[in-house]
Amino acid sequence: MKKNSVKTISFLLALFLIMSLLGACAGNAGSTDTASLTTDAEETIATETKKPAESTTSPISAETSPSEDSPTESTQGSQAESGKDSPAESTQDSAAETTDTQETEEPTGSANTVLVIYFSHTGTTKEVAAYLHELVGGDLAELIPEEAYPEGYSAALDPAKQEQRENARPAIKDPLKSIDQYEVIYLGYPIWWGTVPMIINTFLESYDFTGKTVVPFATSGGTGIGQSVEDIRSEVPDAEVPDGLLVRSNDDILPWLQVSGLVQ
Repeated sequence: MKKNSVKTISFLLALFLIMSLLGACAGNAGSTDTASLTTDAEETIATETKKPAESTTSPISAETSPSEDSPTESTQGSQAESGKDSPAESTQDSAAETTDTQETEEPTGSANTVLVIYFSHTGTTKEVAAYLHELVGGDLAELIPEEAYPEGYSAALDPAKQEQRENARPAIKDPLKSIDQYEVIYLGYPIWWGTVPMIINTFLESYDFTGKTVVPFATSGGTGIGQSVEDIRSEVPDAEVPDGLLVRSNDDILPWLQVSGLVQ
């Protein structure tokens, strides 16, 4: 009886040891699986954490990254956010302000008030008018007939005489639209048949000379200027018409202007 009890106890102990060993083995295997799962999970998290950094080459990152913008676009973007004009616009605004300032600083009444106007057939009076214009300034204009005279002094004598007999008024090509701004008008011409060519009468009758000063100057082969000045005065009775100058030489012009008080 005692022998059977001992065997039974020994068997149970052996069975307990075997079960303990089996349990220990199972526990180690579970720990290994858990560690493996934990490692896999950590690798997954680490991989997912790295993905946003790797995604900087995506289209969205390329559109929003300042380094991808052109310099012009970057400058415009920052200026738009700060409420400032672009450099080009600022430069244009500054230039516009400078121009406005310059225009404001210009003296008032800067329009020319002096006109040198002339008729010349052979070019002699034209040269005198150009020199006079250098001395007095202002505007320079030429009276050109719509129907040209024959070339040369002698060839023009007969048509000029015929116009005088008929008291004609030859038409002017491209006449001045207005003489309102001018206060002093220097009027040049050659002496034809003792007086002004009839195109001068056309000019004088085309505008209002009231209150203006008309200064005659003439060229001539021999006849004086006196009759032509009288004829001009009769055409513009409301203007001041001084005696004028018959130009023999350009050297005569400046002393005449100074004596007349027309220049300093």
